[in-house]
Amino acid sequence: MLKSAILFLVFFIIPAVAGETTTTADIDATTKAYIRKTFYAGVESEAKAEELFNYIEKNFGKKLSKMSPFVAAYYGGSETLLAKHAGNPFTKLDLLNAGLDKIAYAMKKSPNSLEIRFMRFSILHYLPFFLGREKERDDDLAVIYELLLKKDYSELDKKTQDGMIKFVLESDRLEKSKRPKLSSLLK
Repeated sequence: MLKSAILFLVFFIIPAVAGETTTTADIDATTKAYIRKTFYAGVESEAKAEELFNYIEKNFGKKLSKMSPFVAAYYGGSETLLAKHAGNPFTKLDLLNAGLDKIAYAMKKSPNSLEIRFMRFSILHYLPFFLGREKERDDDLAVIYELLLKKDYSELDKKTQDGMIKFVLESDRLEKSKRPKLSSLLK
């Protein structure tokens, strides 16, 4: 399952940049592409996760209120990747919570961003139940489902959204009654 998530991220999110329309005024498509590419490389590479975290701090600062929702989400996402790579369980938990807080901040600023919602959902999908993040995960899934049904390709292209659909279906978290409607979008 982790391999399919990584493959999804590498094959669907990163290539989406080429056909993307930039909606964030303060960053260009090239910067967005670099942020996405480095984030997804950070899934397997601690050095890449650190590179992205440091890049965002250097180029956008540390104040979330000064960042676009996109940058704030990837800032938080990079911190969750640092948590993944950390050895100390207390450090892991601190980094994870700090990163998820940053993503939540970005979601408050842009609650209907499919990309930000999906990022958090994919992170929460892999967390153990005892961390108590099921409600957030399920809320994200509900919003992702509705956003995908709209077939709005202004933020992310169809190929990327098809990859998201496949991930959601493979995650086996979507209610069985909703699966056929979502699956029909792949045709």
